[in-house]
Amino acid sequence: MSQTYTKILFFILTGIILISCDAAKYVPDEEYLLKKTRILVNEKNADAQLYSYIYQQPNTSFLIPFSLYFYNLGNPEYPKDLKEWSEKYPEKYDLYKRWFSLKQTKNIYGFYKGINNWFLTTGQAPVIYDKIKTKKTVNSFEKYFFNQGFFEVKVDFDEKDVKEKEKEITYKITTNSQYYIDTIEAQISSPVLDSIYKQNIDKTYLKQGTPFVFDLFENEQKRLTRLFRDSGVFHFSSDYIGYWTDSTHIDKYKKIVLKIPNRRRVKGDSVYLEPFQIIKIKDVNVYTDFDLSSLNEQQNVSEVYEGITYYAPEKMEHNPKYLSDAIFIKPGTNYSDLSKELTISHLRRLQNFKTSIKIDYIDNKDGTVTVNIYLVRLKKYAITTNFDATTSNIKPFGILGKFSFLDKNLFKGSEILELSFQGSFFNTSITPTSNEGFFNAWEVLINSSLTIPRIFFPVNTDKIIPKKMSPQTMINLSSGIQKNIGLDRQTLTTGLNYSWRTSKRVGHKLDLYNLQYIENKNIENYFFIYNSEYEKLNLTHENIKGVPLEKNNTVILEYMDEILDPGNDYEQSHPDDYDVVSDVNERYNILIEDIVVPVISYSLNYSTKEDLNDQDFYFFTGRVVSSGTLTSLLATKKNEDGKKTLFGLPIAQYIKTEFEFKKYWDMKNENILVFRTFLGAAFPFGNSDNIPFSRSYNAGGSNDIRAWRTFDLGPGGEINALEYNVGSFKMVTNLEYRFKVFDKIYSALFVDVGNIWDITNSNLVSEAGKFTGLKSLKNSAIGSGFGIRYNFGFLVFRFDIGFKTYEPYLFDQNKWLTNYNFGNAVYNIGINYPF
Repeated sequence: MSQTYTKILFFILTGIILISCDAAKYVPDEEYLLKKTRILVNEKNADAQLYSYIYQQPNTSFLIPFSLYFYNLGNPEYPKDLKEWSEKYPEKYDLYKRWFSLKQTKNIYGFYKGINNWFLTTGQAPVIYDKIKTKKTVNSFEKYFFNQGFFEVKVDFDEKDVKEKEKEITYKITTNSQYYIDTIEAQISSPVLDSIYKQNIDKTYLKQGTPFVFDLFENEQKRLTRLFRDSGVFHFSSDYIGYWTDSTHIDKYKKIVLKIPNRRRVKGDSVYLEPFQIIKIKDVNVYTDFDLSSLNEQQNVSEVYEGITYYAPEKMEHNPKYLSDAIFIKPGTNYSDLSKELTISHLRRLQNFKTSIKIDYIDNKDGTVTVNIYLVRLKKYAITTNFDATTSNIKPFGILGKFSFLDKNLFKGSEILELSFQGSFFNTSITPTSNEGFFNAWEVLINSSLTIPRIFFPVNTDKIIPKKMSPQTMINLSSGIQKNIGLDRQTLTTGLNYSWRTSKRVGHKLDLYNLQYIENKNIENYFFIYNSEYEKLNLTHENIKGVPLEKNNTVILEYMDEILDPGNDYEQSHPDDYDVVSDVNERYNILIEDIVVPVISYSLNYSTKEDLNDQDFYFFTGRVVSSGTLTSLLATKKNEDGKKTLFGLPIAQYIKTEFEFKKYWDMKNENILVFRTFLGAAFPFGNSDNIPFSRSYNAGGSNDIRAWRTFDLGPGGEINALEYNVGSFKMVTNLEYRFKVFDKIYSALFVDVGNIWDITNSNLVSEAGKFTGLKSLKNSAIGSGFGIRYNFGFLVFRFDIGFKTYEPYLFDQNKWLTNYNFGNAVYNIGINYPF
């Protein structure tokens, strides 16, 4: 069956390519298709980033120009209306008129025209070579290299006919010698600026011996502007900064003169100069509910806190004590751009005011400035609804609906209370029954959270985590119910966490406590969900009693009790069967156990991503989790097994560490290379002999190793028929190349490597499934494949096909490509990118 599908797919793709293989099909006479562009710098291939300076790029291509071929399936000269169509295809028109009515014929024409237009709009029209754009590209390269200090650069291009009506352009760049900076002299008229400049000279971008790169001068201009304004020089702007250059006695070196004149002032018809001065802030006024149409009315109510005057029209809805945490512009301090930016960003983060925050600085006669901050308050109460598509390894595809009630400024300190109800329907491959339809599982979550825009703690933490770090406290309480997902867990979770940012790139999160109660509601169906466990017991029952074991939960449990009863002496009479039953019973007790998981954790995030459009960055996160460490010390009660309990349930005790690194390379033209690696380890101790199932690691799925379904892989090289395979150690590495095919359709090639292992020395895992050192990495699985993605703008629909490339659990020596085919492939549906 799989070979048949493979052949059909092959012939379809081949047919499309053959039908449209004439790339120059719609290239006009005496014109040329731009087939390829090359850049040679000093007779060597150029870096990829230089191609972004080319004004005219060939059609988007990966191996072959799919977008062009797709366009060629259409006809750009297709008749615009039915009359033109009848004139161009009279025989076809007469035939349709005999068979159909005029209205039906119009519909047929409209259908053909719609398909034709779809090919044209979805595909990409041939790029017709334009010599004017080529010359613009030459000028672009000359300017680029000139700005890099290559003042004698030479750029030319060659045209080459590669096929009929197709051209290839090669740009040839000879850089010649690069120029360098010699000495730097500063001529700054204002003593205040000169002093600030000299105190910070070590941070300059312009240093003797560095290449004469124009970007360095722009960076230095920005640095000085920011430095002066953050030092209180309110009236300074970048247009005061000028650079002069002169040649020196040393060849290819330039002397730099930095000139900054005094401040220009206008009085009447006269212009005069005066030295720049540091400006202090005299008064700060905050209009907490600003309305331009009733500005005078807004001063009816006022309150002063820490020298800042707060105004409101009737009632002060926000407590100035807490609102001042978000205002970094203080009376008596020097002006600073940074203070203004921090104030705007922190006020926006409160989510109590509209994002269009206005801050005016007004010059006073005494040389100070008055600051007016205008805030437009959002409505206190809000009801929101949200519908979304979701994806995860366990829930490959789902529909989510969420209804929320929000109370903003709950205690007049910009706190946000959110009460939400969330329902989800999922398609999951791990449901115990297979006849439930496409959406075969559901989940309901009721949640309440309180977000406080500061550290809520009995002790003042401002010296450790100052207000500029955007500290935030979140308190939450939630309850969730699942159906047809494993043993149908019901959870009750409460938590208190703090988050803050020490810089633009570095974020922190501390879960002071996260307490989760986990109850399995569907344990009576355990042996239906874990059918492989029943099959093991059935074999032992046939060996011992000669008949099959009835598939009834009560009967099965009674049978295990009988076998494990020391008085029946099955350990001596049937030792192998006894061991199988003992293992099944131990795993049964682990998986059905209701448990309390009290967690304290800390996470560190580091990202170099500048903005949403940045596609060349890396991201690192590290997390340390401690469960039950403190709670076990405080707990006094124990159960019959000697385990410490809380609310009558055993306390999970373990340590977990996780690290993840992701690197993105922008390969230009919407092509991106992504590398990701994840490493996680969990160690039970004290009150626990194993990791709770919900906190263990699994492998496979649409966001992981895509050649295996979730829970199908591992641990290690162990072969087992378990429906849910988990481990206490995980290592996964992914490499994915994403590229644009045409229009909104993208594709990807990927390789996934990794597995899960056991590091707890569990007797339920064989040696092949345990991680004992680097040699265990030979049991890493490898999957590879390709995917198609459609970008809707607000989300990306993803379809990935993963092929089993290396299977560590196969007994024979040929573990490579044994099941590398469409029949054994895994078809993953996902929303947005996997990482």
